[in-house]
Amino acid sequence: MARILPRLLPSALAAILAILATAPAAAAGKLAEETVDVPREHRVPLEFAHEKGAIFALESHNDPKADDLEEARQKDPDDKTWVLLRFYYRNDGWTRQRVKVRALLLDADGGVLADVGRSTKLAKQKPEGTFNVPMKVKTLDWGKAAKMKLLVTFLD
Repeated sequence: MARILPRLLPSALAAILAILATAPAAAAGKLAEETVDVPREHRVPLEFAHEKGAIFALESHNDPKADDLEEARQKDPDDKTWVLLRFYYRNDGWTRQRVKVRALLLDADGGVLADVGRSTKLAKQKPEGTFNVPMKVKTLDWGKAAKMKLLVTFLD
């Protein structure tokens, strides 16, 4: 038995590679990225679209204000806050559109302060809807944040 295995290994490897080459990509879809201002006080417009679905705006809720930043600076520099990122979308199609969103909070030098991702489905025939992505971030890092990089994958 031990002598048969080395002889069968090249054939088995060739068969596996042939199967993988003919199989369609399971999660093939459109990947888009955009770097935007941090959504602090106002809604930030976005331009992600694929087929009949689009993600068109982002806003934040429960983000630390100036008083929260000062309190964290004085009492607890490691204090963390849950910031809720609310994405606005529309889907004119007759099927639900699957999307995967990843948000990276960046400082002025491009360093990553926080990173979060989520998969969801955009409801069909919806002129305007929302989905939320919670992000846990150090309170002081939210004040240092300069930009937010968004990566959106529309999955088929």
